[in-house]
Amino acid sequence: MGLLVAAVALLALQGPSVALSHHGGRELGSFAACDRPVTPPRCTSVGNNPRHYVAFDGSLTPALRDAMRHAMERVYEPTRLVMIEQATTSPLTDVVAFSADYGENGAAGWVYCPPDAQRGINFLGHRWCQGQELHLNLNPRYGLFFDDDGSRRHVACHELGHTLGLRHWGNPPETDGPVGATCMNANTPNGPTALDQTDIDHINAYPSYVRRPLRGVEIVRAPQTDGVASASAGTLVGASQIETTHTLAELIATADAVVLGRVIAVEAGRSFGSASYTLHYAAVTVRVDELIAGDVGGSTLTLEIPLFGGARLLADVRAEMIGSQRLLFVRNKGTSAGEAGLNVAVQRAEAAYHRLVTFGSEVVDADGLAVVPPDDGPALDDLAGLPFAEALDVVRAAAR
Repeated sequence: MGLLVAAVALLALQGPSVALSHHGGRELGSFAACDRPVTPPRCTSVGNNPRHYVAFDGSLTPALRDAMRHAMERVYEPTRLVMIEQATTSPLTDVVAFSADYGENGAAGWVYCPPDAQRGINFLGHRWCQGQELHLNLNPRYGLFFDDDGSRRHVACHELGHTLGLRHWGNPPETDGPVGATCMNANTPNGPTALDQTDIDHINAYPSYVRRPLRGVEIVRAPQTDGVASASAGTLVGASQIETTHTLAELIATADAVVLGRVIAVEAGRSFGSASYTLHYAAVTVRVDELIAGDVGGSTLTLEIPLFGGARLLADVRAEMIGSQRLLFVRNKGTSAGEAGLNVAVQRAEAAYHRLVTFGSEVVDADGLAVVPPDDGPALDDLAGLPFAEALDVVRAAAR
């Protein structure tokens, strides 16, 4: 929320002397360079996929924990997002929420993508960031933002919105643009505690969010903890849906390789995380029968499939994939490591692994018919139900 001229402030995304954004219902997007010389450092990024993992730091007060849960469950969970609370960070963490007395720094709350966070640019040109910091300033000067449940819920809703790419609505005269019944209004210490329908529509229409994933649970409630553990260093989650392609040509252009192959082995793969949360992968060995586009550097490739439900799902993946013929649109994880700015040694290690461009970037040969995963974007929709050989010809033609 922008700077209040004579009272208090919440999240000014420019310097103190600059009027804040002309929103008026603007669509989601990243905003402002994260390395600007402003205090506190702040910038708005988009999420990288429909699952938004929010870790509660030990500094977050009980009242603010309740406010964050209210926003996650009552405001954002009814959209196409899936909000997941964490008591400790993991390689999947999108946001870490803190609270403290940060002094009279001109802001009651702000979000920031730190330099060591995993980040990138999606195909819309928006910055996505995993490991965003969400700070709430308990300095007495900004007490109006934290005095009661309604105020705290407003602040929590507002700052979570910024971690997804929501921008300010106007609040004349401090900022231009219309006033809406939304927590994304600027300069409103006791403002609305929910989103305007326009905000909800923007979330639901954002390409990375438009296909809701299988939920499994409504909300993952984390156990309480006195602190937040750090994620293992040097880890890449991979297979995150940071691209959403709308056409087959876009999907081929986004992939490092397009491969026709057969799955010859499915084994337990790598695992990352901490003792309280571990992300397991299945290591799927694919024999390359035809390289339709790009290069994989050999006659086989190792495809990593994340087991979000835990290692117990390995048997299900093996039963589903072993022996199957598949058309795969893949990216090399060494490429992803380079784009994330990781060092050469990490890039080389990751180059041994591939991931699907998105979770469903494949066409499966099911008794001669082409089957595509549901709800993973429109790029492959036209291939569904075709004879598998005909679907292959369509992809070969598009790759020329």
